[in-house]
Amino acid sequence: MEASGKDPAGREVPLRDWRRTVRHDWADIRGFYLDEEQKTRLEKMDGFRRALYQAFWLGRSLFLKLTPLRRVLLVVAFYLIFLVRISFNVGGTGIHLQIAQLGGAILVFILMLELKDKLLARSELAEGRAIQRRLLPDARPLIPGWDVWLFSRPANDVGGDLIDCIHFDAGQHLLALGDVSGKGLSAALLMAKLQATIRALCSETTPLAELGGRINRIFRRDGISNRFATLAVLEVRNADGAVRLLNAGHTPPILVSGGVPRSLAKGGAALGLLADAAYAVAEETLAPGDVLLVYSDGINEARNAEGECFGNQRVAALAAGHARQGAAALGQALLDAVQRFIGESSPDDDQTLLVLRRIGA
Repeated sequence: MEASGKDPAGREVPLRDWRRTVRHDWADIRGFYLDEEQKTRLEKMDGFRRALYQAFWLGRSLFLKLTPLRRVLLVVAFYLIFLVRISFNVGGTGIHLQIAQLGGAILVFILMLELKDKLLARSELAEGRAIQRRLLPDARPLIPGWDVWLFSRPANDVGGDLIDCIHFDAGQHLLALGDVSGKGLSAALLMAKLQATIRALCSETTPLAELGGRINRIFRRDGISNRFATLAVLEVRNADGAVRLLNAGHTPPILVSGGVPRSLAKGGAALGLLADAAYAVAEETLAPGDVLLVYSDGINEARNAEGECFGNQRVAALAAGHARQGAAALGQALLDAVQRFIGESSPDDDQTLLVLRRIGA
């Protein structure tokens, strides 16, 4: 019979799951508190030196991340704990005070302050995540003649990937997938601005190449130094299988035609890098059964425990192998393959997919 315990909700949890959780949490701690240089140095040390240096670097990093007042409180707490007791005389009577408990109380107080900060931040991020979800388009937008599946999953509470679908009256549709550099809240805010910019500028009569230049100028003007975004925009019409593609520095989409995958052109510069960037528009005609796959680098650059990337070749091979299935089935198969590849590791970047499959008239 397998050993087990209970989680905070009272559910039975097998011991192997607890071990997996501990390993995962320990990996997160090391990833957060240690930089790459320290990790590299630790790998070259023997067991004892590694444990000693790791404990020192973790403690120092933790200490430096506290506010100045909390650092003072932490020093006082440890001093009181290891002082154990203090003795003095009052009117000839010896008095012994155990004050280690006071040090422990100070530690609990610091922990409560840190937990309060974390819970407030998590609450705000949860609200931001809820807003991001409301900004997402339908996962299965209705475009006659096409099977479409859109998916986006942030690595953290909020993400910097963009996915959108804009419908026009004349059977014209724009599908957009973008990736803002960086992660977390700052990337999410820039992503929301980029999405609003695209929706404000696009129209039925706006040429796709002109749209790219205008978005780039606004993103560069209002953006943050050293931050950029990649963007792929597809213009799809109901009437035929033609797809017009604008690529601003994004990972080249993969087209599976006749069961054979190939990467499309890379396109122009990423948004925000060049003030006068020009963008060409490529056009592809998809036959029934052909698939066009656009994805963020959270897919192809997903890493396993050995540091190996999933890679564009695996993405292309999987897309070709599942091209006869529906768009949602293909997309889910790709996500499942990436998850199997990284194993117990958590995705370190947002994962976003756009699957466009021609189903004919």
